[in-house]
Amino acid sequence: MSYAFYYIQAHIACICLLCIIMLKIRKSINKELSLVCLGNLVVILALYFVAEIFWALVDSNTIESTRSMLYLSNIFTYIFITLAAYYWFVVSEAIQRDKYIENITTRRLIGTPVLVSAVLCITAFRTGLVFYVDENNVLNGGRFYVVLVIVPFGYLLAASAKAFHRYLNKDRYADRGIYFMIGIFPIAPIILGILQAMYWRIPFLCYGATAAVLYVYMTYMENLVSIDPLTQTNNRNQMYKYLITKMKHEEPGMSLFLIMVDVNSLRVINDTYGHAEGDRALNRVSNAIKEACQGTRSRMFVSRYGGDEFVIVAEMGYRAEAAWLVDQIRTNLKRATEVDGASYDITVSVGISQYDYQAPVSIQAFIARADSDLYQNKKLNVG
Repeated sequence: MSYAFYYIQAHIACICLLCIIMLKIRKSINKELSLVCLGNLVVILALYFVAEIFWALVDSNTIESTRSMLYLSNIFTYIFITLAAYYWFVVSEAIQRDKYIENITTRRLIGTPVLVSAVLCITAFRTGLVFYVDENNVLNGGRFYVVLVIVPFGYLLAASAKAFHRYLNKDRYADRGIYFMIGIFPIAPIILGILQAMYWRIPFLCYGATAAVLYVYMTYMENLVSIDPLTQTNNRNQMYKYLITKMKHEEPGMSLFLIMVDVNSLRVINDTYGHAEGDRALNRVSNAIKEACQGTRSRMFVSRYGGDEFVIVAEMGYRAEAAWLVDQIRTNLKRATEVDGASYDITVSVGISQYDYQAPVSIQAFIARADSDLYQNKKLNVG
């Protein structure tokens, strides 16, 4: 039995797995750009696997290996693998919520290398610039064959580099998992792609690409239950996980603080202006907090604790830094309210508690101290 049977069998199995992922995505009520593009990536990969099956049939002479068939089988594989790499770049940017990627014109511009690569492939029959079939009916690389390698690898490496940069610099705990996932995504396809280039009749790449997409899908779905959908901050469960870890391990020279932020008069805003405006007010507060917590000197974790409450877990040198952070949040909030032209003021009340590693308490008691401080400040009207 020829290698083509096993090669095709492997690709059919991967296509079936991709179809399951595709059905899950199609049934999802979430229609965010990132998930839509992930669905497109799955479809393109499935088409690439179909093209690989066609290539195996031609290469094994199951379908007569004429000059035209050799060109067609390679044109489809190169175009679809390049298109898949492009869609991965778009997916990675959408998952990381880069606003520029939402513009369709921008996405088309980013896709220009795909178009160039496709044109070179389609015209190879006449030009031979990227590949050609010699007089012995053997496929050879052309003078611009490197373009077919650089373009897909370029998309993968660009997405990976940006994600690792964010992983090292961002403070959002749940997002760090997403950044790491995007960063390591290309590793399996690249390594297995190199192996397949060396042993081109063994289906390394289909396994690597399918495993990578499955990993992305699972991580994406896990992230959905880790992030508050309205404010895009970590949710309470993520805060508990993070705080428990920090309470167990003291950082030398740093103190652990829990800052509870309560939005004043949110119910009045909801009753007066509607819940949609109340949601905008909450987003304004969360953005003010996130902006204040972007500093590199202190490590901070932002989460939505409840309806109108946020919690910041921060490692700082002194309590005065926590007080400075609170002032910064209020300044950011005031500026955002003015810029948005809101017809009402948004204020917050704050409670701060500092963890004592020499006299450890439960996580509930630690949070309760901040909540008690917040209540006292609100009662005294000092925020």
